[in-house]
Amino acid sequence: MSDERWTWKAHGLLRADDGCVLVLVDDAGVRLPYVEAAISETDELSALRAGFATLVGARTAIVRSVSRSVDNERKELEVGVELEALGSVEPPAGAIWLGPDELADARLPARDRELLEALFADDPHPLRAPWARRGWFAEAAVWMERTLEARGSPTIGPVEQLSNWCISSILRAPTAQGDVYLKATARTPLFVEEGAVTRGLAELFPANLPNVIGVDSARNWMLLEDFGPLVGWGASVELRVIVLTDYARLQIESSHHVEELLGLGVFDRRAAWLAAQVESLLDDPAALPLDDAELHALAARIPAYLEACGRLAAGPVPDTLVHGDLHLANVAGTAAPFVFFDWTDAALAHPFLDPLAIHFETDADIRRALRDAYLAGWREFAEEDVLAELWALATPLTFLNQAVSYRSLLAHVEPGSAGELAPALPDWLRRALAADLPV
Repeated sequence: MSDERWTWKAHGLLRADDGCVLVLVDDAGVRLPYVEAAISETDELSALRAGFATLVGARTAIVRSVSRSVDNERKELEVGVELEALGSVEPPAGAIWLGPDELADARLPARDRELLEALFADDPHPLRAPWARRGWFAEAAVWMERTLEARGSPTIGPVEQLSNWCISSILRAPTAQGDVYLKATARTPLFVEEGAVTRGLAELFPANLPNVIGVDSARNWMLLEDFGPLVGWGASVELRVIVLTDYARLQIESSHHVEELLGLGVFDRRAAWLAAQVESLLDDPAALPLDDAELHALAARIPAYLEACGRLAAGPVPDTLVHGDLHLANVAGTAAPFVFFDWTDAALAHPFLDPLAIHFETDADIRRALRDAYLAGWREFAEEDVLAELWALATPLTFLNQAVSYRSLLAHVEPGSAGELAPALPDWLRRALAADLPV
């Protein structure tokens, strides 16, 4: 990931309850509504939804992606998205409803025809996320509004959709006291109950956690107060150093609360657990998207990875709270203490498995400077050379730990939406294979 902006090219499928689909008609023929927009890391969907609102004559929510095509070189993502109208639709000039029979005879672009066929043939998979179904947005918006009303801070504007993909959905509502956010999270074996865990962590570490103002455990929803501007992928080196120093301090503090952390529901992903997961990676080689040479190399390295797990566990640095996805778009603030959010992967583990924000840096000199700044916080436990050795041991295990997480996620999301996650698994495995293993 980076701070580069991506362009989304979105074809919208808006279907009425009677099966009619809204299309645009001009001299060139009939086509689906189409929007291009540059996407912000803080608000993925607003520009798309605004474009569709103009074309179809109603506010909409994006329910799910029906198709997805990625061009990494051009930084373009082309999607076909199912839309849901939020209120009555008043089609503007050039937009009309067509029924299935009329659509069958219409002169449509081939891509639009394929999207319509996929929409009408859809048979929802049991693993489809609740927010990828029509009606969910209205249900979540009502819960937000009622929760905020009961709190004495009612909404002063419409609930808006910010993000929607296979593992989570985020909505925003304005109040007189500031914006609030609903996050709905997928239920997968390696995801914690995020609302309860975040609330508990906020009680232990109030300066570094967002304020949770509502939790619905049955639906895995939580409501958060605004926590300020994101640090973001494009943060300066100086700011990243301060963030990592603050995070090391939080981790060290958490090492004194091991039993409380486990009691909150964070997962125990200490070295023995990771070793067992690494050893099981090749139980089903066909599930790993690697070629034969890479699978052979992975198999040859398993003993060394297991030894590295043991050496980390025996080292002087204690196990701590780990975030599990610590990049700079999951950090907010302009100065310490920073707010760390998105704790779906919260666990007890070796701390050096956590700072992905360091590994994502492509410049070797900057990456080393960030590592040194982070490790400086651990000098009370070991000398600089020992910490550097432990970091080197942890580096391939960091990547394998991520691969384990993504392997689990891919097995527990709807197959049709797995493409949103699939590239991460081979990437993390190849990072592990490319990392040096200290002797």
